[in-house]
Amino acid sequence: MSEVVARPAREAGPSPDGGRRELARSGAVSLVGSLVAAVGGFALTIVVGRLFGAHTAGLYFQAVAVFMILNGVALAGSDTGIVRALSARLALGRPDRARLALRLTLTPVLLWSVVVAATLAVLVDDLAATFPAADRQVVTAYLWVLVGTLVVSACGQAALNGTRSLGTVGPFVGLYQVALPLTRLLAVGALWWTDAPAGWLLLSYAVPLVLMDAAAVAILVRALRRRDAASPDRSAAPEPSRADEARELWGFNLPRGVASCLELGLVWADVIIVGILLGPAAAGAWAAASRFVTTGTMAMEALRLQSAPAMASAWARGDRRGLGEVYGVTAVWLVLASWPLFLLLATHAPLVLALVGPEFTVAATPLSVMALGMLGYVALGNVNAALLMAGRSVATARNTGVALAVNIGLNLLLVPALGLLGAAVAWAVALTLDSLLCLLRSGVDLPLVLPGRQLLAAGGAALLAFGVPGVAVRVLAAPTAGWLLAHVAVGAVVYAALLAALRRRLELDRLDLAPALRRLVPHRRRPSTDPTTDPTSHPGRNP
Repeated sequence: MSEVVARPAREAGPSPDGGRRELARSGAVSLVGSLVAAVGGFALTIVVGRLFGAHTAGLYFQAVAVFMILNGVALAGSDTGIVRALSARLALGRPDRARLALRLTLTPVLLWSVVVAATLAVLVDDLAATFPAADRQVVTAYLWVLVGTLVVSACGQAALNGTRSLGTVGPFVGLYQVALPLTRLLAVGALWWTDAPAGWLLLSYAVPLVLMDAAAVAILVRALRRRDAASPDRSAAPEPSRADEARELWGFNLPRGVASCLELGLVWADVIIVGILLGPAAAGAWAAASRFVTTGTMAMEALRLQSAPAMASAWARGDRRGLGEVYGVTAVWLVLASWPLFLLLATHAPLVLALVGPEFTVAATPLSVMALGMLGYVALGNVNAALLMAGRSVATARNTGVALAVNIGLNLLLVPALGLLGAAVAWAVALTLDSLLCLLRSGVDLPLVLPGRQLLAAGGAALLAFGVPGVAVRVLAAPTAGWLLAHVAVGAVVYAALLAALRRRLELDRLDLAPALRRLVPHRRRPSTDPTTDPTSHPGRNP
């Protein structure tokens, strides 16, 4: 095993309480960005559905699904691999090796992206021919937009994830969670306002992404160059060969790339299968429902931004216990932050989908099923990210392959009989199975143990505060805006009281989040190479 992932810890790190407080504070900053991204994604789904209708929205989201899967192929695992590689090298005080790892990652990704884009370009006409004649012109335009975007998107997104290893989540939050969704919203509105052709709609998705990619590469390259220039002379340090370095990087990245494509299949394959079996309008309704559910994972996204680099740094220094501590603590926080939202979404699914349009309410029951299915998935924590940061990319690929096979099999079995409800059941079962397999296969040397008593306390509080009133609303009243506001108000008061009573069991009294707002300006902080005080210490789904 490489020295980057096997070097033992040589000195004691900060106290667990200090690391936990720092993780919570920086996680609060990420949560702000995740909230903006969630609202932006929520609004984009509503705007596309409202302005362009279920049929065009279905074609749009099918194109997005194709892009996400092909972009995952082009990334080849480099988005996760670069977080792990840079975090480990910077934790060991080797920014020079971090720069080398960046070059050895981005160059092959760029070349491979050209191959993926060229392959799609060859298949454009054949793929468009599979759609009804009335849709072929729009589909062809969408596919050519994807061809151009795929050339550069993988490099940019790998670099964007790499910025999370720098001791700040500022670039990631600013570019991906704030600028990107807001720019897409403005672009969709501009296209509708100017009565642009429907074939231009996907440009509102692609152009902001390309601009973000270019900015991310520039930020990461500049930051690593500065760190390398400021580091002490390491002429006496042993240097691995470029071949050994590349072997280590891509020995992790390639299995991760397979797993990433399979994970994207879990998230997006249902849109394509529903479109084939039930038509574009049904695909549009399903895409809207599934987008609302993935929007609800903002807490998981926020904590993933912090926990993945911290776990990679802990593993690099031989701190197995520290990695397990981060995983267990964040699992409890995920339940505390996410379960209320999913319970609200399950209760008020008809109201939420009616915001998009009356054509989309056919997916209300499937949305409730998916939201409830997320409760189990969230309770298993960011286990996929923990395995990946410990280098278990092959194991995660196997697990996700099993889950995807189950997902596709259940879709083909249930969708013809149950429609969108069958797709929802398949999605919830497969997603939870993926995380469960990761937890069961973590291994003896990777202590991933869920804190059962704390999870029961956190989940029980959420169920009492939001689940019980939710059942009452569905049984006794219709989901309306008034009942939603009442549900939120009552649930928030009861939840706050329960958390106050359970604060010691949940160890909330050991957290101090007051300084979080002062950390919204990350460049004012002194960079840290300590993984338990690093503020960058997963779906969507990928770590």
